[in-house]
Amino acid sequence: MGTVIEDALNLQSASKQRSMGIKLIVICVLALLMNIPGFFVQGLLDDRIHNNSPVIQHPDGSSTFATVDYYQSVGRSLKYILLFEGLVFLTYFTFEVTGRKRMHAAQYVLVGVAQVIFYLLLLSLAEKIGFDYAFLIAGGATVMLLSTNAGWIFASRIQGLRAFAIFSPLYGLIYVLLRLKDYALLVGSVASFAAVAAVMYFTRRIDWYSSLPVPDGSTDTGMSPVPKSAS
Repeated sequence: MGTVIEDALNLQSASKQRSMGIKLIVICVLALLMNIPGFFVQGLLDDRIHNNSPVIQHPDGSSTFATVDYYQSVGRSLKYILLFEGLVFLTYFTFEVTGRKRMHAAQYVLVGVAQVIFYLLLLSLAEKIGFDYAFLIAGGATVMLLSTNAGWIFASRIQGLRAFAIFSPLYGLIYVLLRLKDYALLVGSVASFAAVAAVMYFTRRIDWYSSLPVPDGSTDTGMSPVPKSAS
């Protein structure tokens, strides 16, 4: 009987373990779900275009809206929302698996919300001060928030500085892509390839079947080890 109970407890303990591979799949699903609020921002942008853009009357009696430049720039930036949310999530996940600190799914959701609010800031500021200055303010504030958040989560100022060093050029890349027309797709594809290659390199020694790391280096099963029963 003691052996049966022991096996049952060990099975329950093992079922609570999550491999890093499964955690990565969960994060990918979260990134896809966080793309849904982007449709709300797109709808808000369409509404602003409808209400604020001048109307052009054509000789045939039809009319169209003349899209303002900064509305076009914000609309183009929204096309990259899934790509850059995924890259930011991937950066946090890389910090998680290479360090000794775990992130909860709710913390990933907050990171995604911060990125969605970036587009709201960009839209609202662009209407007042123009797209370039709006991107500088909204992008700078978001980079600082995400970097500071990384320092808080991983309890490390070094990780916060690393996040700043990664997110700054990442948001700079968004601006470059919006200013490039003929080569935007090419530059975005090459940058994405380089980012994934970097993640592969830095995680090359990780056992993806192992449990996620915990601060004390033990397995996070939520249970105490079961003592061996006496024979």
